[in-house]
Amino acid sequence: MVAVLTFPVVTMEALVGETIYLPCNVSTHEPGDNVVLVLWYREDKGSPIYSADTRGREVGSPKRWSDDAMFGDRAYFQFEKEPGELAVQHVRETDSGMYRCRVDFIVAQTRNSVVNLTIIGK
Repeated sequence: MVAVLTFPVVTMEALVGETIYLPCNVSTHEPGDNVVLVLWYREDKGSPIYSADTRGREVGSPKRWSDDAMFGDRAYFQFEKEPGELAVQHVRETDSGMYRCRVDFIVAQTRNSVVNLTIIGK
């Protein structure tokens, strides 16, 4: 028997040109715990398309990286939001798809969440 992992899916829609905020829960209730790494994936890409790395840094000033072919400088992860959010500016129809956010913590178990994003043309 094969185990199937399922994650809660959030469905979102936006119009071309808008800013969308993709949710990703980065909270932890473990004493002394903190976020280590946030990775975003898109279903059709094998490697991450965005990362915010807090290893050796304060959570408020992570090392950020964004795939130029996907979001480039249009994306920015906001740790201070509840839940955390990946803000994507000036969305395009090609941004439609299933996205997965993976959060690694110091103590708590890795958490995944999925967003099904649909961009509607004008």
